[in-house]
Amino acid sequence: MSHTSTKNHILIVEDEEIIRSSLRKLLERHDFLVSDAVSIKSALELFDLSKFDLIISDLRLPGQLGTDLIQLAKPVPVLIMTSYASLRSAVDTMRQGAVDYISKPFDHDEIMVSVRRIIDAPTKLTEVSTDLSLEGYFTRFVLDNQDHMNETDLATKLGISRKSLWERRNKLGINRKKTVATR
Repeated sequence: MSHTSTKNHILIVEDEEIIRSSLRKLLERHDFLVSDAVSIKSALELFDLSKFDLIISDLRLPGQLGTDLIQLAKPVPVLIMTSYASLRSAVDTMRQGAVDYISKPFDHDEIMVSVRRIIDAPTKLTEVSTDLSLEGYFTRFVLDNQDHMNETDLATKLGISRKSLWERRNKLGINRKKTVATR
């Protein structure tokens, strides 16, 4: 479903009021229909999860982990947010089937790029290889984000230092793309 013809419906599951309301306002400004809940239990009591186009959830919620929504909401894609970002937790989250992983505090542009990519995907991005390795996740994340994120932001989102980012790039043969203006 494209967001051009009808409003896409997004569920936010986040226990921190300030983050939940900030994300709601951001998504509504970008013409999304937004519902929210403070926990998975609350979301299940209030909503039919299958009616959403995307679920954005905090990883650590009261009572359950946000990754539990991946199975509960299938085939609806689930984007996980966390304040405890690391490369290992990102890979673990992606292995469980999350379509993306965003570090908090989130960058508004970054989250909107991710939301639009998920919503506009020709096929839902819910099927992710369960054999995703650290290197596979790293490579995918860097290649998907290096055009709109600087080195410091890439390293921060991966939970590593800039030096580690550079070393892993070299080891895996991932060159930094330089965009050149053509006339």
